[in-house]
Amino acid sequence: MEKIKLSEIISWCKGEVNKKYIDFYIEGISTDTRTLKKGELFIALKGEKFDGHSFVKEAFKKGASCCIVSYKYPDNFNLLIRVEDTLSALGEISKKYRQKLNMKVVGITGSDGKTTTKEIIIDILSVKFKTIGTIGNFNNQIGLPLSILNADNKTEFGIFEMGMNKKGEIDYLSKISRPNFCVITNIGVAHIGFFKKRKDIADAKSEIFKNLICEKIIFLNKDSDFFEYLKRKINNKNLISVGVKKKSDIQGKILEEGFDFFVFEENGEKYKMNFWNTSFIYSGLFGIAFAKKFDIPKNFVEDVFLKIKPLTGRGEFIKNNIFIIDESYNSNPNSLKNSLLCFERKNFKRKIAILGDMAELGKFTNFYHYYIGKLLKNLKIDMVFTYGNKSKIISEISKKGKHFFEIEKLKKYLKNKIRKEDAILIKGSRIVKMEQIVEFLKKEM
Repeated sequence: MEKIKLSEIISWCKGEVNKKYIDFYIEGISTDTRTLKKGELFIALKGEKFDGHSFVKEAFKKGASCCIVSYKYPDNFNLLIRVEDTLSALGEISKKYRQKLNMKVVGITGSDGKTTTKEIIIDILSVKFKTIGTIGNFNNQIGLPLSILNADNKTEFGIFEMGMNKKGEIDYLSKISRPNFCVITNIGVAHIGFFKKRKDIADAKSEIFKNLICEKIIFLNKDSDFFEYLKRKINNKNLISVGVKKKSDIQGKILEEGFDFFVFEENGEKYKMNFWNTSFIYSGLFGIAFAKKFDIPKNFVEDVFLKIKPLTGRGEFIKNNIFIIDESYNSNPNSLKNSLLCFERKNFKRKIAILGDMAELGKFTNFYHYYIGKLLKNLKIDMVFTYGNKSKIISEISKKGKHFFEIEKLKKYLKNKIRKEDAILIKGSRIVKMEQIVEFLKKEM
């Protein structure tokens, strides 16, 4: 982060200072006292399970130069900036800071594949440019502003993931980040419980279009059934498409598929990616699109693809006495369907799916769990075990396994069922913490 005068920050967030002060520079902004460094400004955010105002005294003990708060404190307190809402203040500070930088921004949104696409684009552009990006999936109203504040005057590209589960969130995040380029990976049914229909999700994702600046180039998945709908919202001259099934600007074709890798070609050039799930070809194609746009040589793209591997919980392939496919980070109907279809194609001795609830589906919850059960019934997957409050319908309809409401009972059952060289796909929404099953299998099997 570049140094910012305190007076500038006060102006940006329309704050009121509790006492007279001599202006000075802020060199860092923190929302977490555990990582706060001496001299930084602390913003006391309030969430459902925490309130940063409880840590204001701790922040000053650790050397915070001042704090942004929305509560009243005694007149003799340390230097405070009082605002109506501290989260909005963080957003405004980040927005104004972004406007001071010459950095180009790539905004990435979509129902699936955002984080992997972001990681690939970061690594490809880093070959030629000083590039920063969202850490992990830190993609919300807190994470995105903090990610932007990591940039400085030498930063040439910022690659930022943008998540949402309701209308207006992408608009808010893209007004802060002001992207030059944007990627919409696809339009699925993740978070459909907060919307009436998928079209509403497409509209919410496309809010990013109106906040694009300068180049205003948009990268879309042509295989998505919402491609034409999104295309009608934009200028065709600013569109670059990627696809496998439909003819696209960046066209991919799978050539070979192994247990934990696949090979594909684009425009006669071959690439290998060390991912078990071939649906990640789209992340690769978006990466190639950026490489071509910014003249990154093919050999560098090849190196990026060979080095990058699935993140923990997002398709990590673990070889032991058994084969574990860890997709425990999250689950939605589209990503689960793709994973199951890919899993069926693999030539393992025995295939077992351990599936947790899919969350945030609202009135569609039973429908989509039933849909996955029907899909599994006709797939060559040997056993299906489900866990949670909603997923029982999957094992019942598939007629290939058993449901568990208690995770310890599932672990105990698996210990007697799993055999050497079994392949096990583990997937579920964050709420059911399927990573516990992954750790159990790694330790016990």
